[in-house]
Amino acid sequence: MATLYGAEVSVFDAGNLNSISPYGLTENEKILLEQRQEIEKISRDFAKMRSDYNRIDEQMQGVRSVLEGTTSKVGQSDAQTKSLQNQFEMFDEKLNSLSSALSDLKDSVKENREIQEANNERIRVVLTELSSLIDSINSNYTPKSQMQTLEQKVESLESHISKLGATKKSDLESKEGAVLIEEALASFNEGQLDEARIRYEILVTKNYMPARSNYFLGEIAYKKEQWRTAIKHYKVSIDLYDKADYIPRLLYHTAISFDKIGESANATPFYNALKTNYPDSKEAKASPSR
Repeated sequence: MATLYGAEVSVFDAGNLNSISPYGLTENEKILLEQRQEIEKISRDFAKMRSDYNRIDEQMQGVRSVLEGTTSKVGQSDAQTKSLQNQFEMFDEKLNSLSSALSDLKDSVKENREIQEANNERIRVVLTELSSLIDSINSNYTPKSQMQTLEQKVESLESHISKLGATKKSDLESKEGAVLIEEALASFNEGQLDEARIRYEILVTKNYMPARSNYFLGEIAYKKEQWRTAIKHYKVSIDLYDKADYIPRLLYHTAISFDKIGESANATPFYNALKTNYPDSKEAKASPSR
């Protein structure tokens, strides 16, 4: 009976797919079992993949956060770089302005040096004559009273030399503008540029024919190769009056002055203006084509 009872139990469990170790399966049940096992394996793999995906997603969120922070810093860096670039451009403009001012100052110093050298030469001539006179006096044992008289004359002469320039300018300032402008032109034509310059400067302060006076001040600076000073006076002249007979030469010398200081781009418009507005002038024919 026991054996029979046991056989009934085995028969009862045969074909149970939910059993831990199914047995007695038909071919269809075996296929179903294999499919169930495959599905369970896929489910386990899918669960593992989801877990891996969640972990990777958390890592990506962290990377995204770091990237956003980096992008913000890069944006700030770009803004700082642009600010520095603007500051550099402003500094460069100021440097160019200072360079131009320094060049003008150098021209002015050179002009003043030439005047001073001329005055020094006159003083050297006087001192040389005085030295010869003193040597002559010493060689002849000049009495003390005569020496004192001589010293007084020397002091008087030195005082006269120091006041000579100021007195001369004061005398010129008292003259009429018509007289001064004739004297200035005569001095210019004779090559006495410093004499001409003093008179034209006084004419400018008197506002007597300021356009023509500034033109000739530009010509004087041009002849002395003081290019920037020449350009400055030419500009003032043409701004005051642009229909004068000397305008072609003013334009031509302005262009050449710009070429001389290495600013050919600024010279070209003046050459072109000559060719357009004064095509028959000798200055236009001498101007280069650019």
